[in-house]
Amino acid sequence: MNLDRALRAAAEPVPARVGQAPANDLLDRIVHSPVHPAPTPAGWRPRKAMVGVFAAVVALAATAALTLPNLGSAPAYASWTPDPRPLATADQSDFSSRCAAEVSNTWKYSAPETRVLGEERGDYAYMSLIAPSWSATCFRDRDGTVLSGSIFAAPVSAVKLGRKGVEMQGWSQLRTEDGYCRLMAGHVGSQVTGVDITVRSSTGERVRTVQATLKDGYFLAWYPEGRDEANTNRTVLTLRLADGGRVENLSARDLHDAPVLD
Repeated sequence: MNLDRALRAAAEPVPARVGQAPANDLLDRIVHSPVHPAPTPAGWRPRKAMVGVFAAVVALAATAALTLPNLGSAPAYASWTPDPRPLATADQSDFSSRCAAEVSNTWKYSAPETRVLGEERGDYAYMSLIAPSWSATCFRDRDGTVLSGSIFAAPVSAVKLGRKGVEMQGWSQLRTEDGYCRLMAGHVGSQVTGVDITVRSSTGERVRTVQATLKDGYFLAWYPEGRDEANTNRTVLTLRLADGGRVENLSARDLHDAPVLD
């Protein structure tokens, strides 16, 4: 895959929040971070040549939708399940430490203490690290490789989310040796007790329904989604409320641009 083309595609459309100070701060952190020697993927260009493209991508700092290409074949995620399992305590501790290191290395963000939300689906694990002024996601492949898929700056407060609000804090696409997948994370209002994600094809047929992991107002989920499908699928969220009500048909693309506040 041509990295320049992938990054430019990830940078369109640019949400309205990209002009905020946290987005500019994140861009400055990445562009001015030290360059460390690393294996050179196909299609990679030196950092200086990529500054313009990274500027476009990191302008998405409020949503950080970024595709990270890796080499490998693309068999199906055979062990994936629509219902998550919680991470074991020891596993969560190890994964969170590795995730924090990846976030620091990739995005130059760190915090003395962060809240952790993690899940397992088959042979894979996914996690959010949540700090007061940012959140980040990490994906652990079946071979144990950990990558940080996104960073989100300047979240809205729980007060602004109210009872039924929702903020998308990550909706990036990642490629592993098993193919492409979609990573989602967010923050919801105080009365939300469940988050379901429905993915439909361009013809309106339901591809899958995914139950998100939800704890203390934060949710996350990941699911297989091909590179081309990501451009044509229609993805919506349903919020289940404590009083038995529901908030339905919340477009993931719209939430990617701006939160829904209660």
